[in-house]
Amino acid sequence: MVLVTVASSRATPSPMESHSRMAQVLNSFLAVGICLLLAFGPLAFGAGEEWAIFILEAGAALLFMIWAVRAMAFSRTEIVPSPLFIPMLLFAGLVCAQLLPGRSAYWYATWQKALLWAAYAILFFLGTQCFRGAWLKRFAIACTIFGFLMALFAIAQEFAGNGKIYWVMKNQAGAPFFGPYMNHSHYAGLMEMLVPFALVLAIAGFSPVPMRILYSFAAVIMGSSIFLSRSRGGIVAFAVEVGVLAVLSVRGLRTSRQVALLGSFCLLLVFCFLLVRPNGLWDRFMQIREPLDRAHDPSRITMVEDSLKMVRQRPLLGWGFGTFPVVYPSFRSFYTDLVVNAAHNDFVETTVETGLFGFALMVAFIYLLYRTGIRRAKHWRDNPRATTALAALVGCTGLLVHGFSDFNLQVPANAALFFALAAVATGGTIERAAASADSEVS
Repeated sequence: MVLVTVASSRATPSPMESHSRMAQVLNSFLAVGICLLLAFGPLAFGAGEEWAIFILEAGAALLFMIWAVRAMAFSRTEIVPSPLFIPMLLFAGLVCAQLLPGRSAYWYATWQKALLWAAYAILFFLGTQCFRGAWLKRFAIACTIFGFLMALFAIAQEFAGNGKIYWVMKNQAGAPFFGPYMNHSHYAGLMEMLVPFALVLAIAGFSPVPMRILYSFAAVIMGSSIFLSRSRGGIVAFAVEVGVLAVLSVRGLRTSRQVALLGSFCLLLVFCFLLVRPNGLWDRFMQIREPLDRAHDPSRITMVEDSLKMVRQRPLLGWGFGTFPVVYPSFRSFYTDLVVNAAHNDFVETTVETGLFGFALMVAFIYLLYRTGIRRAKHWRDNPRATTALAALVGCTGLLVHGFSDFNLQVPANAALFFALAAVATGGTIERAAASADSEVS
């Protein structure tokens, strides 16, 4: 009789256990929801159209409401801090100041972009709260699988395509497209953020050999698709990522095995490149050496020079968030019948729209990103959490390098993923991350 009573008491969970399980279920639901929303953007042509932007914003708002309900239902919910909260809040304050009457060159454009970047901020905040513990490694595996499938689709469409995206939609942008993106450079930006997960998981020391082989294969396919996209900025950014991993691999213990794995990856990538030989890639690189005819073929350097004139007109607060396409025609030094919708340099465009104050906050964001991310990734060879943090940091590096020659942060799908990776790289306090890593290594 006593045994039956004890068994029945164990079978009935206490209110505290029920609350803990419910909190875990909601946290898992939020993490899955973030992953699905991040995957939606690239599949929806980069989420650049109005309907896709609406889904991205509405999805982020819905996830935030679910998190808020979870926080109210379980009053002991703890908010995980991030050092990037401060520059992001200050930047939000700057944009709010631009929304005051007379501060923006086009109030509606600033309002629309403010709403979009609010969605990015929500994804960053929720990523900081949800991608912890076991979910960090799950996020890395999800990024690897999604990137691998995306690369396979893009390669299949390149070799067996009919000149249309998804074989059904004609590209209206006019630029060379690749995969589901209407611009090949934006596809390269996506792969720059995803391929580090496969590559870092392949050279880390905690996965079994068969899994490392699969990760390596996925990394080769994803890296090869960057070359096939024929994006010069994407190839340079990817080379920088591999260089960063090479530098990190030669430091610390067990460097010979990891350097050999990274070298084998580079050889396989070169072999795939020679096997495929993307048409027109060499010609695109040779165009860099040709003299610039600014009257007929304005370069990105010309657009940057014109943009700097805009900065001198409004140096402190800028012309208004999202107003570059509206204001730039007044400063353009060349003739064209096309709409110049971006400065082809994320850093210059941010300075034009938000002034030197916005530029300073952007520099602070990047500084804190690397200072915190490098310390979190200290034990990346043995700790899955640190490995994921390193992969996210390397992915952010690729997009930032690419930002000197393109505008991936103006593409909603890529910008949303960038801020999610920043959350993964810096989420939680430095002391907790280091203590967690030390405990798992021991």
